Order: sequence, then C-alpha cells, then structure tokens
Amino acid sequence: MTARFPVITGLGIVAAPGCRVDEVWDSIRAGTSGLQPLSLFDSPRYGQVPTGEVRHNLIALGAPTHGSRSDQLGWLAARDALRSAGLDLSGGTERVGVLLGCSVGGSFDSERFLTTLLKQGKMRARPTRFHECVSVVDLIADTFGLYGPSMAIATACSSGALAIATAAEMILAGEADVMLAGGADSLSRMTWAGFHSLLLVDDAGCRPFDRHRAGTSLGEGAGILALETEASARQRGATILARLSGWGLSCDAHHSTAPHPEGAGAIAAMQGALRRAGLTSAAIDYINAHGTGTRDNDLAEAKALKSVFGDRVPPFSSTKGFFGHALAASGALEAVLCVEALRRQEMPPNPGFTVLDPAIGLTPLPLLQSASLAHVMSNSFGFGGNNAVLIFSKPESEAVPRLAHPAPGAITGLGVIGPGATCVRDIEPPLPPGSVTVHSCGALADAALLSSNQRRRLSRLIQMALITARRSHTPDPAQRLAVAIGTGLGFLEDAAAFLENLISKDEREPMPARFPNSVHNAAAAQVAIDLGARAMNSAPTNGEISFESALWQGMCQLATGEADGALVGAVDELNKYPLSIGQRWGFWTDRTGPGEGAMVASLTREETATTPLARVTAVRLGRYRRPFDAVREAEWIASAVNLAAVDVVLSGAGSVPALDAHYHAVVTALGDLTGRALEHQTYKQLCGEFHAASAFGFSVAVERVRQTGRGVLLYTLSLRGAKALCCVQP
Repeated sequence: MTARFPVITGLGIVAAPGCRVDEVWDSIRAGTSGLQPLSLFDSPRYGQVPTGEVRHNLIALGAPTHGSRSDQLGWLAARDALRSAGLDLSGGTERVGVLLGCSVGGSFDSERFLTTLLKQGKMRARPTRFHECVSVVDLIADTFGLYGPSMAIATACSSGALAIATAAEMILAGEADVMLAGGADSLSRMTWAGFHSLLLVDDAGCRPFDRHRAGTSLGEGAGILALETEASARQRGATILARLSGWGLSCDAHHSTAPHPEGAGAIAAMQGALRRAGLTSAAIDYINAHGTGTRDNDLAEAKALKSVFGDRVPPFSSTKGFFGHALAASGALEAVLCVEALRRQEMPPNPGFTVLDPAIGLTPLPLLQSASLAHVMSNSFGFGGNNAVLIFSKPESEAVPRLAHPAPGAITGLGVIGPGATCVRDIEPPLPPGSVTVHSCGALADAALLSSNQRRRLSRLIQMALITARRSHTPDPAQRLAVAIGTGLGFLEDAAAFLENLISKDEREPMPARFPNSVHNAAAAQVAIDLGARAMNSAPTNGEISFESALWQGMCQLATGEADGALVGAVDELNKYPLSIGQRWGFWTDRTGPGEGAMVASLTREETATTPLARVTAVRLGRYRRPFDAVREAEWIASAVNLAAVDVVLSGAGSVPALDAHYHAVVTALGDLTGRALEHQTYKQLCGEFHAASAFGFSVAVERVRQTGRGVLLYTLSLRGAKALCCVQP
C-alpha cells in the first residue's frame, strides 16, 4: 500500500520574486522582497500600496495567448512542474490529472468587460470566456493531454493546500498515478478593493507576527507540484524531491472572515496532519506559517502553535513578505518553498519582523538559516474558517499506509430547492435590455427555517444552501461533519453588486459587507457555521460536474475516517450577466433554458446508517477525449460500476445539443457491453441548464432508486471536457 503513497517529483512556480524555483530561492537567500507598487491596473485610492505583482511578460515566458491571467500563471507553473518531473505524457494520460486551487479565476479579465460596460455603455463580452475558476484546470489538461481527474477548489486562502491534499487522496484511492496539484490566482480589482474595504491591508507592507503589524499584502502567482505514486516514480527512475507525508483539514465553523480566537480549527488541522503522517509534534523541524500579518490571524495562529507544540515551537516563518498573499495560490507557493527547504536544508526568513509582540510571545526566523530538516509543516487558513495543513518529509522517511479505495456511503437525508414553472426574466441595467425564459426557484419555501439575521444579511443563494442543508441533516455535536458544496459560477449577485459599485464610483464608498459573501465557499462556510461542522470544508468548482466533485470529496472523508458524516451538494443562481452574455452568444434557445437550484445530501458510512434513503456505491471524475469515443467511455464506466445492478442511465441530455449525441452513444455502447438495453432518462427538462444541475439529477436518481429498488447511473459531461459518474443503489 505504501507504493501508492504520494511523493513529489516536480515543482513549478511563478511569483513576484521570480518565475523559476531557483530564481525565487535566490531572492529569498538575498532577502529581496517582490513587493512593489501596483502597476497591473489603476487604483486611485490604493495604487501605491506594496503588492506581490508578477511583472514579467507572461506571453514572453511562453504562456498561451488565450485564457485569463490566472490561466496563464497556472499554465506556466504546470509546464515547469512537468519539465522538472521529467514526465513522458505521450501515452497513458488517463492516469494523470490536475487539481488546483483558484478563487479569483478570470475576474481580472471579466472586470475589463464590466468597466467597458459601465464607463462606455458597450457590451464586449469576449473577456468573460475564461471567467470560471476551473478554466485554468481545463487549459492545463487540454494543452498537455491530461485525461485523469480534474477539479478546481475555491476555498479562498486555503485553496492551494486543500487542492494538494485532495490530489494526494486521489492518488491513494487509485484514481490517478500522477496529479498536478497546487494553486493559481491573479490580482484583480475585486480582491484588491475587497481586502482594502475590510481594512486588512498594511499600507507599509505586511509584517507577520510583528508587534506593529497592520494587515497583509496582496499578491498573485502560481505554484504547482507533480505528485506521483512512489511506485511510479521509482519505476521510471525519477528524482523524488520529498514525500507528502501528512495533511489535515478542518473548519473553524466560527465566522465568515475572522479566525477562531483560540485557533481551534488550526489546532485540529495541525493535529490531523501529524496523525496522518504518524509523527509527534517533536518531529517537525520547521513551519511555514500562514502568517498574513493581520492582527487577529497572527495571534490565533500563534496560540494554535503553542497548543500543538507546547514549549517547543519549531523555527517558523511567514514568507508572505516575499510574495504577498496570493490567495488561492498562497498555500501552493508555500508548499513549493517547503519542498525546497527540505532539498536545500535551509529555512526561509520572515520579512518585516522587527519587534516582538508580547501577546504572541514567539519570534519568527529573522534570517535564512541552515538546518537539518526531516519534516516541515505548511499552514494555510482561509475565509470561512477553512484550514489546510500539509507535512512534507525527506524522501527516505517512512510512509504510513492509508486506505486505498473509497467505500460506499449511505444517503440519510436530502434537501432540494428546484425550479418550478418557467417564467420570463427581464435583463436588468447596466446590460442592454432583453428577456430570457428561465427555470426559476421563485420565492424560497422554508425561509422561516432561517433566523431573521440570516434572512436579512445573507444572499439568496446562501439562504438556499442553508435551507437545503437543514432539510437534509439533523446536527449532532458528537459527529465530525465534513461539508463540500460545489458551485459553477459562485455568488454572482454579491460579486456583481460589489464590482458595479467599485467601478462606477472609482473605489469610493466600498461595500465591505458584500465582499465576504462573494467568494465561492460562502455557502459551505455558512453551512458549517450554522450546523457546527468542523471537519473538512470545501467548495469545488468544476463546471457541470461541480456536484460530483463535492460528492467525491465527501465520500473520501468518510472512507478515510476523517469524518463521521458529510454534507455534499451544489448551488448556482440565475444572474443577469450570464443570462445576457448567453443570449448574445446564442446559448439560450427554446430547448436550452437557464435554471438555478440547490441540493444538499447528508451522507454517512454504510455500516453506521440505520434506514438510508439509498447508497452511493461509486463516484469517479475524469476527462473525455476529442473526438468523442463512446466505446472508450462505456469501458471507463464499466471499470467503476457494477452494471449488472444498474437499470437506468440518468444523463444531462436534452438541453445542450452539442452533448446530446455523446450521451445517446454512450447508452448504446453500454447496452452493447452488457448485452441488454439500459433505459435512458433525463432531468434537465425539469430544472434547466446550470452548472449545479447534476445535483438536482442526483436527487432524481435517489427518488428513482427508492421507487424501483434498482440502481441508477448518473452520467454527466461538461462542455469543457470534464466528465463524472456516480452510481446510486438501494
């Protein structure tokens, strides 16, 4: 089993101090910060504040000319990680996948569209083509021919570290032999003004753990690791740079932006990582701290370090003074540094620290130091109380065996808010006038389940997630509960309101209350806070298979024993921008109409369920080849599912014509493979077209299983090339 344990064989990095691993480490050795005044876009109020902007010409470095800035940053880091790993991708790439943290996505480019619309009244939607966070994953997978599992995770500042941990789980579960994992995010007006509006940025540059710290510094970049099974690496004679020996995931379930004051979630994540690695706290030789430089975050992290390590807190530092806080890429950049620290036997310093804070009582490393390092820890904590901790060890360290294959999960509850009758929705200013026939959920039933404060303060989409979560699950304080709620486009109403105000008023009168609710993980975080869910908390974003991505994560947490229960689901909302842009591009037709909805299912391990609604016996993610090969797809399905127990294939056919022929061909190929005709049913005629629609399809599958007592295969394709299956059985 240790042969499947993940090791690191390649690294790629693009950041303010440099665009190669050696360049970045040379800057760290020299103590040279990458923070400089902003030049990427105009900022009337904050333009002179130091930021970790990548000033290199990305196209000159070899990045594709198409794609968002985040896409280009991620692509460059992926290329370098593949090169340094020496991977031959000429064949067998179904066993190679890509999983990245990304929270900004194509916002920087979409903001150009919105600026032109608001300032000039012109509708030029081309920059929005790569708006989605998963766009960087799709670009890397398509360019390098990677057909294994793919996913983006958007849990704000912990995204990159959580992506690395999830990729490691995929390798252990046998879903892939190699995974490119890390994070990529560009600077954008949204995050730039958002963090400033919350008074979380230090005008003088971040000073983590310093007595006079006044906030963080923002940055951008990408860090990607090539994770590989140890057996694969040794078979091809690859140089193993380090071992990913442990990871721990938790949620504070405390506040949408502030950390738990005692660092409770951070403590749980660090202890979880140590437990997975089979290490005691005394074994850790260095910690790359999250260390944002904000008053509350640094203090909470220091308390957590003291709680876990007692009187022997290892040497530690925050390296954000070199990069800035690169959001979803932050944990990935720091993971690259941790691997390099092991390889070079050097500990990077903590720029900006000069004066001890008595409330913290700990002094980070002031200068780069040589040391004998065997195990190093990397901390990443994000909005919503999302915590991810990674432990990297020297290649010769011993691996701790882990469960190899996910086990079936029992569905114990289901909450659904689905569209009712279709209606006509007018497109609102500042967009050109128009109207679209939509599948709307209308007024929210069971809104009385929410407190008056939740109804007043939280957006409609977050309310939908809370209502469905409450319908599906009864809280149990003794249960370790994980949450994974996917979304394709995130919380567009809050994001649009914040940006419209920001651009039209030239950064005057910001709307700080809107910013925290605009992040993709706002729903998962609020569900955790509401239900006291303190295990893993995740917000996968993966186009049309966002739900299945969340389902995979939740099932994995149950199978590995990291959670007793899991809430999995997906949410997406109708919004004027995709309605208008989709209409302009001819996407919405009499057959393909937009929809919205939310679904959350409560899962537990099969052996602990008493009267489950149904069971999930398989879930798998991947990518399909072009031209589409239905026989190959049928074989892929058959390798994961007991087709003898399946009577119905439930697919997303009947909405997007480009995918219909694929769905029908696969059902035919499955019939040829099994020697019997399988019934083909669809569900999008009930809910419309939206990225979270397969979550609604999942609820239809569960009801079908309950009625007939026979298995249903839910099969989903994405226009971007991703695919997923899950099997629901009695």
